Amino acid sequence: MENKKEKEKIEQDNQNTFVFSLSLIILIYFFYGFFSNENTAGAGGYNGDFNLIWENLTLFKEGIIVNLNNNNYTDSRTPLSYIIHVLFNPFIYNEEVFRLSNLLISSSIPFLLFFSIKEKYPKLDNSLLVLLSLTVTLSPYFRTTSFWALGENYGIIFLLLSYLVYTNFQKNLNNFSNYKKLFIIFFLCLFSSLIVYFDQKLVFAPFLILLLLLNLRIEITFKIYTIILFFIFSLPYFYLIHLWGSFIPPSAHAAREVGSSIHLFHPGYCLTILMLTIFPFFFLNNKNLDGLKNKILNKNFIFILILFLFYSLLVVSFGDFENLKIDGKGAFHKLLLILIEDSNIRLIFTLIGFFFSLIFTYLIFDNKIDLLIIAYFMVLSIFTFPFYQEYLDPLFYILIFSFFKTKFKFENIKNVYLLVLYFFILSLSSKYYYQLPI
Repeated sequence: MENKKEKEKIEQDNQNTFVFSLSLIILIYFFYGFFSNENTAGAGGYNGDFNLIWENLTLFKEGIIVNLNNNNYTDSRTPLSYIIHVLFNPFIYNEEVFRLSNLLISSSIPFLLFFSIKEKYPKLDNSLLVLLSLTVTLSPYFRTTSFWALGENYGIIFLLLSYLVYTNFQKNLNNFSNYKKLFIIFFLCLFSSLIVYFDQKLVFAPFLILLLLLNLRIEITFKIYTIILFFIFSLPYFYLIHLWGSFIPPSAHAAREVGSSIHLFHPGYCLTILMLTIFPFFFLNNKNLDGLKNKILNKNFIFILILFLFYSLLVVSFGDFENLKIDGKGAFHKLLLILIEDSNIRLIFTLIGFFFSLIFTYLIFDNKIDLLIIAYFMVLSIFTFPFYQEYLDPLFYILIFSFFKTKFKFENIKNVYLLVLYFFILSLSSKYYYQLPI
């Protein structure tokens, strides 16, 4: 018996050593990407979006209030991140130092994700928690955003902070005094509201927090207090809408066609992006073969088939597939453009990809909140051009380990290695793609 325990301990120690070694390799690979000026999302590089970001930052160095409605401001987000850098970041005097400061800020995401995963999967070994939290740094879009000071990561930081504050509040609700409840609710409303100022597409987050707080067993006065706080924190954005005449700055509104055009193919591309982003989680699913079989034989599956048939007829009848712009639509779209020249054949494979992505999403997620968030992005994609892969990656990896209710099994270490390998391949493939002379 003692020999068996000793053997298990040795195996566990060996596993932990390997997992920590793998985590160290990922960490080194992440910082190597920065110092080698890696671009794995197309928007990186000194001639990419960084040039525009540095110009925007320079603009707000000259004055904050006077430049809120300046036509030379070219970002699609609110200027909050630039304002914070101007006011609190002493490292904006030089492009390289500014990039490094942004890298360090982005590095807080794996740190926060560690605690988020620990909160959701408390029985997981620390070595696995470290590995899973560092795996997000393999995302091509997380990497490029971190390396080139793009804007996506700021919203994710406050998304994770909101999740951690909420879960702590929910767990210790009965132990907190009324003053402490007021204090925590204040910061929870503030953090979740700031998410929208950093990234408007994450507007679902404060609404989700509001819904969660209203469903807690707390006095009605705290619920009224929550609604008042969210209203107050939304006022600056209403002012910006009045100033811009739009939800986003004027220059970005004209370039991105927000709300001015309908893009029928985008919900399908949204699902292909989602599938590519979280594909290995299928093998970590809690459902066994019988569970998957039951979902397929469920009446909901018939409804989904009818819905997809209707959608296919709609896009074929009213969507101009042959003249679709190349921008956005994710890696699946880019791959078909490379492999298939004939537009009719490419349309068939595109619809097949849409179908399998829909089934994949249906089989993996079954919680209503999770599905509503996915549906929100599908609807958003209809009115957004371009709709990029980075809108969902690494966001959905983060959501799976935070607000999403769907649980996955990480007990089988081989499946975790498969997940890490998948994101390694995705990172290297993206790096190769953006080095191609296309």
